[in-house]
Amino acid sequence: MKNVMKLLILTVAVSCMLSCQNKNDANQAKKADEQTSVQTAAYEPVTIETYKNSFTFTKVPERVVSLSFSETQLLVALGLQDKIVGIATAETGFADCLPEYQENLHKLKIISDSTPTFEVLLESNPDFVVGTVYSFTEYGVAPAEDFVKNDIPYYALRGTYVENPAIEDTYKDIENLGKIFKVEERAATLVKRLKEREAQYAAHISKEKSCKVFVYNSGDEKQADTIGKNCLDEKIVSMAGGQNIFNDIAKRYARVSWEEIAVRNPQLIVIYDYNDGITAGTLEEKIAELKNNPGLSDVEAVKHNHFTSVKLIEVFPGLQIFDAIEKIQTAIEGITAH
Repeated sequence: MKNVMKLLILTVAVSCMLSCQNKNDANQAKKADEQTSVQTAAYEPVTIETYKNSFTFTKVPERVVSLSFSETQLLVALGLQDKIVGIATAETGFADCLPEYQENLHKLKIISDSTPTFEVLLESNPDFVVGTVYSFTEYGVAPAEDFVKNDIPYYALRGTYVENPAIEDTYKDIENLGKIFKVEERAATLVKRLKEREAQYAAHISKEKSCKVFVYNSGDEKQADTIGKNCLDEKIVSMAGGQNIFNDIAKRYARVSWEEIAVRNPQLIVIYDYNDGITAGTLEEKIAELKNNPGLSDVEAVKHNHFTSVKLIEVFPGLQIFDAIEKIQTAIEGITAH
């Protein structure tokens, strides 16, 4: 009889404990639902224009995929790393990024070390995708239309697709991301910091901009890949106090002959350093190619060893554009001082 009573008491106690636990779980779930409802109700819908489309956001995206380090750094700088479920490293690596963000960047899941396929991207079940415009074309992850068909809003960095892009387009990117994720104050602080740095370099720009600059991306025996007029790279060279020798080419990027480079006779050659990427040719190899090119033997920059380099991430829209400006400006000042 005593054993039966003990069993009954134990049963009642367990039942009470389970009942209390269920109530606690129910209360917690109710609070979570209420919190979500409050957050949703507090979110004022925002419509953002981007490449080929505009999207209206009614809540903060929670599963973000970022397709290169330029925009990934922007997200991390805005304190949004916990919302990133996947990244692609594309042409750059962690070592190319700013030191203050590398710890958080290393924690993110890499879904591809190059441009991912649309199928790979979908495996992350994103509710928002950020990238350069190249990601949203048939040559990238997928055409913009495929993202729309799959109900996935995206954002393309303005500096990679708007006409005549400028540094201000990066400020607009930060402001737009701030609106989407409701971190406007963080965005405003970040823009303010960048504008202060812009003013610092603007104060040292040579008004004459007489230093002729050739930007060298890559090349072969006959031609070289360089920048034209309608690109952010051109604005970076100009802000650094240089004159892009091919600023008469309307396109963003172009292939030019070595003979034409020699005729325009640049005083400084800016080399895009892909050392941490997938493009063939290290910085040292590119410099050797230019020095050994017989067609460039009389070019001022080659004769006087006037080379400088910038990382690819530094000429993409993002937090490092002023690093490129600083490097080019320093090189120009070294030339004009003599």
